[in-house]
Amino acid sequence: MKNRLLSLALPAIVALIALLGLFPNTSSAATYKATIDRVVDGDTVYLKETIKGTYKVRMLSIDTPETYYQGQAQEPWGTAAKNYLNQLLPAGTSVTIETDVEETDAYGRLLAHVYKGTLDVNKEMVRQGHAVTYYIWPNMLHFTEYQQAYLEAKQNGRGMWNPANPIQELPFEFRDRVSGQSQDKYVGDFFTNKYVAPNDYKQIPIEKRVFFFTESDALAAGYTKEGSSGGGVISNELVINEVLPASGTKYQKEFVEIYNPTSAAVDLSGYVLDDYVNAGSAPYTIPGGTIIPSKGYFVWETSSYFNNTGDDVTLKAPNGTIIDQYHYSSSSADKSWVRMPDGGSWSSTMDSTPTKGAPNN
Repeated sequence: MKNRLLSLALPAIVALIALLGLFPNTSSAATYKATIDRVVDGDTVYLKETIKGTYKVRMLSIDTPETYYQGQAQEPWGTAAKNYLNQLLPAGTSVTIETDVEETDAYGRLLAHVYKGTLDVNKEMVRQGHAVTYYIWPNMLHFTEYQQAYLEAKQNGRGMWNPANPIQELPFEFRDRVSGQSQDKYVGDFFTNKYVAPNDYKQIPIEKRVFFFTESDALAAGYTKEGSSGGGVISNELVINEVLPASGTKYQKEFVEIYNPTSAAVDLSGYVLDDYVNAGSAPYTIPGGTIIPSKGYFVWETSSYFNNTGDDVTLKAPNGTIIDQYHYSSSSADKSWVRMPDGGSWSSTMDSTPTKGAPNN
């Protein structure tokens, strides 16, 4: 029954992927000529030449069953994947190496797509059921093509998807179990731009998954948390950190500085800066895609917005919740009211040396 449902759903899914494949690709790639030295496992090869200081290549955006991981293996699928890659890339094979946005990983390995002539070897491993797609942002080249290859392999029961002996754990699930660690990457849906917490990764189907090392990465990529209508997760810990209500000779514009004291980036999309609530000047809505990093700053500059004789400065969440508010009683040109230190108590007098977008010292 499951195979029948997958067969019925496949054309619609592939059509959707193909349509979305028309979207602009924001990745960038470089290519290099090289020669295969040897195959290590289903997704790792060594080159005779060094590229970017290494001869080790971790094949991009795929994951194959483990042949040896902390003394354990995923057999027979791990050996089958290695053997098939050996058939495709015997020692001495001339190849073209294509990198993406991030060219190396934390282990110093080159992250790359491997081409034998016109054959995309990474994609072929997926198409034959010897690898599963494993996209980690920001390396997103060929996403729709690889996911089509995965769906084709799954429908036809190839390799690890053979219904007579299907793999029980995806490679990353196997590594997590053997190492005793839980999933630590956030997972997004490529088509909805929503993401979920690491432990909820199964909510996102394999053919839609994008992994992020941190929640900050997901936000930076323009994803919002599942269940949120925009602006990501509301952070009640953001603070108005510095206000310069009157411009002068040094500062030609007024400014409001927001500080993020938390350990994670925050999506400011849809947050609002205002003076008096529901009165005074028109509120300013922070544009979509605005990210304030952990321990970082966002500065809004404006002109003739705040009253020199006293005014309120208000920060509201997209849903209207007041996150922080400050009232000043007077102003002087080129002087600011500040929290001291960042996120601390408000100063009792104005600071004559404003530090726009920098720590308050």
